[in-house]
Amino acid sequence: MDKGIIVYLILLFALIQGFTEFIPVSSQGHLILFNNFFDITLISNISTLEANVIAHAGSLVAVCLYYGRHLFSLLVSLKHIVRPDIDKNSTLAINLIIATLPILLSGFFFSKFFNYDNKSLFLVIGITSIFFGILLFVFDKFCLTVRGREELNFSTSLFVGIFQCFALIPGVSRSGSVIIFLRFFGYNRDFAVFFSNLLSIPVILVATIYVIYQNQEIFILSEYLNFYSIGIFFFSLIFSLIFLQFLISWVRNSSFLIFAIYRIIFGSVLIYLYLIY
Repeated sequence: MDKGIIVYLILLFALIQGFTEFIPVSSQGHLILFNNFFDITLISNISTLEANVIAHAGSLVAVCLYYGRHLFSLLVSLKHIVRPDIDKNSTLAINLIIATLPILLSGFFFSKFFNYDNKSLFLVIGITSIFFGILLFVFDKFCLTVRGREELNFSTSLFVGIFQCFALIPGVSRSGSVIIFLRFFGYNRDFAVFFSNLLSIPVILVATIYVIYQNQEIFILSEYLNFYSIGIFFFSLIFSLIFLQFLISWVRNSSFLIFAIYRIIFGSVLIYLYLIY
């Protein structure tokens, strides 16, 4: 394959991952759509699964770099985890752990039930994208904004984690489910995005480790030290940083309306593709 086309595919794949991982529009849905139109396996024999893992690793490093100071504070605060009243960061750390557990357990036991053929995926992602786009608009527009980090408690974190499990269904969006739930219960946009982004770290990390463990025969480190794999990782990292900053800056002054509209348009296109596929 022409190197120019390969570079184009790498950039496009990484752009999709970076754009959609933290913005509430479903990275899984977009990557599935990409893989239906472009053959990523043509890039130096990298499978779709391998490319996804590499791209998500780039996003993981990006969010860790972006929130490096917060992560350090959270790790230090773990020594007070049995006395969260001493350090407010230990309370946040506990909330993150509680909110992470449901999707890890659900993903381990139930992810196999969400397998669809290519045509059905278009319909499933289309419907979930539109439905959760409407929820995002309604809850963001009409729910009160009266809560922030200080008001987050353990029970709310547990329900955030449970609601996050909907992200196992293609097209729902992990970040979208978290943001929708927090907005429904009156948490401000800044905190909803902040908590969603921090929550992505353990979820992506554990999911990546699990996928590699389940497919050890194809994940050989020496095979990834090449231009193509490093390119996917690097550009995914860069694009993730760019869109992390964009999202955080956007919600300081604007609503989630633009993302709700995008979801509805994206879902409508997928349903149309399903009908003509």
